[in-house]
Amino acid sequence: MAQTTREASALQPEVVQALQAPGTWTWAYVDASGNREDPRRLAALQRRTVSDALREQGTSDRAVRVVEDELAEQPGVPAPVARYVLVRDDELVLSEVLPGHLHGQESVGTGAVPDLLPLLAHRPFDLPFLVVTVGREGGGFRSYRLGHAPTGAAEDEQRIQGRTDTLHKAKSGAGWKQPHWHQHAEEIWKQTAGEVAASIEEAVRATSPRLVVVAGDIRARELLRGELSTSTRALVTEVAVDPRADDASEKALVQHVDLALARILASHRHDVQDLLRTHEGRGDNESVSGLGAVVSALQQAQAAVVALDAGALGDRTLLALDAAPWVATAPEQAAGATVLGPVPAVCALVRAVVLTDAELVLVNAASLPSGAPASALLRWPVGPAVPA
Repeated sequence: MAQTTREASALQPEVVQALQAPGTWTWAYVDASGNREDPRRLAALQRRTVSDALREQGTSDRAVRVVEDELAEQPGVPAPVARYVLVRDDELVLSEVLPGHLHGQESVGTGAVPDLLPLLAHRPFDLPFLVVTVGREGGGFRSYRLGHAPTGAAEDEQRIQGRTDTLHKAKSGAGWKQPHWHQHAEEIWKQTAGEVAASIEEAVRATSPRLVVVAGDIRARELLRGELSTSTRALVTEVAVDPRADDASEKALVQHVDLALARILASHRHDVQDLLRTHEGRGDNESVSGLGAVVSALQQAQAAVVALDAGALGDRTLLALDAAPWVATAPEQAAGATVLGPVPAVCALVRAVVLTDAELVLVNAASLPSGAPASALLRWPVGPAVPA
């Protein structure tokens, strides 16, 4: 049952591969929003602050320069926005623009294990979605992924222009002429809606979105909805604004999209919490709770989903290992792997989650069984206790 709740990871395969080899990691997670007074000066001060913090931790000059160069690049997307830069052994591994507000505190550091929590907080799982704008003269859509900046790729944005030869003609005359004009215009609008719907259906097949947001003219939205398949209509949420009208309408669309995405994330989090409570109540050994039990499950690659309250872990540490089982609570659990050293528990756990292809769900400890800081849904049940 645990496997049915697991979502596909949004973390790039090259990052997962890089994590499998030991090295010295350097990272910076900072606010990169440009909607502030004198943004160039503030950005320069921020880079200096990050560089000073890294040098105080013993970061090499080469790694510091790599981070500085990445942070100097303009994010290219509207505020709020964050930047995450990851370097291993002085070589850039990842430099990402993360749309949205900071998730927690800024994080800057160097060590044997990177702080991946901010990246996974922005991208908890792979969640594609479409934003559609329609009018009587045509429509279009853009494909997005949660926590990813728009790519600008041609296949991610499409526009469909319908016939406009009669849409703006004066409605003169009486008798049959005016009804005939309305009927003709309606046929053109319906045909245009069908063309937009066909493009959306193609995008749905290609990207498997979890959400389709439709904005624009009310009649155009109604016609479009009628042309979509039943399965695609189930993904649709409508917003009664035309973002092309003014900035306020565009802002209303953004807020609607953010709320719809938040509902999907909250629903998934609730499902995980509910399953954890259910398994705990049944005592069916398909879940575990507590830091030690979750570490044990990760060591065996048994955890399908790890629910974690990072704040509740406080300043606890775990041992990071250079190979599987990747994490341990004591040296005798290393199973032949080399101990890289004690690291913050949250960093060790998140790294082990990534390297064992589990899913991370960030929760409040109060919602977990026994109020533990970490719980896990398992790929297979824990075996019965062995008599002494």
